[in-house]
Amino acid sequence: MEKHTARVWQALTRYLILTAASCLLVAIFKKLIPVNQTTVALSFLVLILITASRWRLAYSVYLSLLCTLLYNLFFLPPVGTLTIADPQNWITLTAFLCTSALVSHLAAKEHHQSEMSEVRRRDIELLYKFSQQILLQGDLPGLIRSIPSVAASIFGLRAAALYVRGEDTVFYSDPHNELIPLVDLKLVAEKSEAAVSQTNGIHLIPLLLGMYHSLGILAVTDGGFSSEMYEAIGSLVSIAMERATALERTSRLEASRESERLRSALLDSVTHDLRTPLTGIRAAATTLLSQTDLPEPERLELVAVVDEESMRLDRLIGQAMEMAQLDAETHKINPKMQDVKDLVEMAAEEMAPVLRGHPVKVHVSENVPAVPMDRELIYRVLRHLLENAAKYSAPGSPIILQAERDPSRLLVSVIDKGHGIDPEEQPFVFDKFFRGRKHQPLVNGTGMGLAIVKAILEAHGGGIELTSTPGEGSRFRFWLPLHPA
Repeated sequence: MEKHTARVWQALTRYLILTAASCLLVAIFKKLIPVNQTTVALSFLVLILITASRWRLAYSVYLSLLCTLLYNLFFLPPVGTLTIADPQNWITLTAFLCTSALVSHLAAKEHHQSEMSEVRRRDIELLYKFSQQILLQGDLPGLIRSIPSVAASIFGLRAAALYVRGEDTVFYSDPHNELIPLVDLKLVAEKSEAAVSQTNGIHLIPLLLGMYHSLGILAVTDGGFSSEMYEAIGSLVSIAMERATALERTSRLEASRESERLRSALLDSVTHDLRTPLTGIRAAATTLLSQTDLPEPERLELVAVVDEESMRLDRLIGQAMEMAQLDAETHKINPKMQDVKDLVEMAAEEMAPVLRGHPVKVHVSENVPAVPMDRELIYRVLRHLLENAAKYSAPGSPIILQAERDPSRLLVSVIDKGHGIDPEEQPFVFDKFFRGRKHQPLVNGTGMGLAIVKAILEAHGGGIELTSTPGEGSRFRFWLPLHPA
């Protein structure tokens, strides 16, 4: 009722404006600016064209009749009467009416096209926003749970419901507004109709891939959109669901391949690395058992071989177990505020016997604060990096251990003057079981040390990077956050 009253007042106001404008022209031409009949007619025609281009046909027809009346009454002989003595004046009236009708029609068509373009632009923006929200999700369960609420929010719907045939479940944007029961949605989905249907003000949008493969039904309340718009919404939902399904399938396939690759690598590691110390232990034990009269120096040497190879075997098994724990995320991190300088100096001192005569130069900046870390795990990081530096450096060459801070991180670097790492191998040094081709025959190892280092640092919220130049040496720099995450 209020809207109708407002429209009536708006129409009356426009009629009054047109009447006043035309009367104002008559007053100007009669009192202020005397002009000929042609000028008056053209002026009235311009006023009619302006009205026809901006408002509906009814206003321009009214103005045409009014201008004809005023033109005949005040400017055509006999002036002051409504008599049309000259038949040519009928042509003027006809021209006014035809012009107003034609321009009003063209203007109305242009307005309609403009409105349709604006509606299409709005629909495209909404579809684009909707596609951004749902196509970025790769988790299928999370996607189908979020689709109803995302659709209701973006398209301004009162409620939305999604029935997924594979899950045999309905998901609602509003749990208190079920729209259509599950049984009815299942019946609609089984029909596999390609067209959008409407029931009691609720649009039922089939989710189809191709012509026959039905994924389910999307039910939404009326949002004032066209049927093409609802079909586009259904197509986007179908594509998003199929994309998420494909991503899950691909992820499972990649995980299976990765698992197989790691299993093969682990078997290779066991074959090449664990068999070596076992072979040494067995040979030494066999010699000790078969030759009981060995001189004491030789006997002690064989005992030392057994002890050294046993320790090596224990270290290899320990690394494999540690890597398995870190991969399974069962290794608990217990970060506490630790003094970095104390830890770095202790690692350099305790690792001195293992470093085989490599002098370690420690440089710790004065502004390095205490940092939250698991002391034992970060000590393992330093141990692995120092052992690697010693393995791949010339005997007696120095190893530099630096600790400094930048605005938000603690930076620790281990620098050696060894052979360096080839550029093509540098991206893979932190992968499990990776070892450089040049160093495999020369240095014993499992290829797990740097992978363990990376996993420990990432568990602390940190990371590690490598800078290496063949023939000049390498620098491994890792960082830890200054504050607990």
